[in-house]
Amino acid sequence: MESNRTRALYAALLAGLALLAGCAESERPGTPPKHVLLVTVDTLRADHLSAYLYDRPTSYIPASEQERLRGADLSIDTLAKEGVLFRNAFAPRGMTSPSVASLMTGLTPLEHGLLNNGQVLDVEHGTLAESFQAAGFDTAGFTSNALLVEASGLSQGFDTFACYTEGDKDLEVVKGAMAWLNARDLEAGPPTFLWLHFMGPHLPYDPLPMPSADGTLDFASRFSDPDYEGTADGSREFLDRVYRDSEPLSGLDVNEVVSKYDGEIARINYILRTFLQLYGGAYEDPPQRRLDDTVFVFASDHGEELYERYGYWAHSKSVYSSVLHVPLFIRHPGSLTGRRVLDEHVTLEDVMPTLLEWFDLAPPRDLYGRSLLPLVDSYDEFPFESRPAFGMWRDQVFTLRVPKSELESSADGHGDWRLIVNPEEVVPDDKPEGPYFLPKLALYDLHSDPKERVDVGPGHPEVVEELRALLTDWLGERQRFGRTAVSEELLERMDSIGYGTVGE
Repeated sequence: MESNRTRALYAALLAGLALLAGCAESERPGTPPKHVLLVTVDTLRADHLSAYLYDRPTSYIPASEQERLRGADLSIDTLAKEGVLFRNAFAPRGMTSPSVASLMTGLTPLEHGLLNNGQVLDVEHGTLAESFQAAGFDTAGFTSNALLVEASGLSQGFDTFACYTEGDKDLEVVKGAMAWLNARDLEAGPPTFLWLHFMGPHLPYDPLPMPSADGTLDFASRFSDPDYEGTADGSREFLDRVYRDSEPLSGLDVNEVVSKYDGEIARINYILRTFLQLYGGAYEDPPQRRLDDTVFVFASDHGEELYERYGYWAHSKSVYSSVLHVPLFIRHPGSLTGRRVLDEHVTLEDVMPTLLEWFDLAPPRDLYGRSLLPLVDSYDEFPFESRPAFGMWRDQVFTLRVPKSELESSADGHGDWRLIVNPEEVVPDDKPEGPYFLPKLALYDLHSDPKERVDVGPGHPEVVEELRALLTDWLGERQRFGRTAVSEELLERMDSIGYGTVGE
């Protein structure tokens, strides 16, 4: 078996040859986009979208033939089908501020410095919006999360920025965005970069009804069991009490709460479809196809644990796939000429370099993220840099997920490994209060154990050591180039930490 060093040298040689060959290309094939529309949804698990084969139709809306002909069939499932879907996309942190900052800067939390919610992004970090603004784009951001306000630093580069925290916040986002768009000429005016962030699936899970042409849409009961007679609901009061007091719930109780979470996703799907119908001009006479001129990017900042560990209904304490695995897809049929469903591991940090390269814009600095165009566009035939997806809780607990096939110790294996290392044996203390213990060291085989329940590390010491070496090297690089110091003591403990679970 060839060594990692040999494979790296071989990949570098191929990259050089591809670069020389690419110099002859003068234009990207297809129709280039003019506008960028970025939509992020708070607290959205990838595995709860029907686009990701979830068994409830949370992101599917039936469409008539007339709607399809007018270009009005714009549910999340349809958009994902028409775009390039990343089956394995990951957030760096189970919190909004750090993960959104990573998406907007192409940097890890250890580099941009936002490890927790409420911290402010430094002006020295150029953002995605600033890059487009400098290139002559009209830029606007509309959010419904009270963390994503102008004072957060994440508004850098937006000509217009608004955060809605009252009433039906997600509908207010759409109203604000449409008012901004209606003041522009998308055909003859400047190009636009527009960001919408919806709060929907975040606690509490209490989806509001929506009026429609066929009557009021009831999302609260859409996926509920009509025969359920219990008292479980999606309120903060109920779920915080369940978690704090370790209150047991039956399977029927859990299903009822999860149905409310899924109802929130379905509601966002309808809101987004309505916005895109207006944005694209589907019901204008004649129908317009303005989305054809737009790169559409859809992502989440993080997922959610749904009673899977210690009765927890939230996200910030977790470093598991339920929280770090997020949806990500990109749609622009006019120029995307590559594969449509991809298994490569990608991260939110990759969004910024992808869009900058797509529009031939120079990055403001060296980025941790890498462009995904080599994967999604056959014009770019450069090798894609495959690497683990790293995650963290603050700067104290770390995790990485990597395909078995990429390791010397398990190159013939199927599925992924996840390693968790908690060198300082911390117990996450984010709110709400309640028990949440992370292992000091644990290895999970996601092929046989997709829920990450059973630590198989003792049976695979060579895998543990190879993954731990990758993590130590990664932390050392972040120590050199990041804003957040990774202590030498922590790096030393990485090599000596043994098995066991903190608090148990």
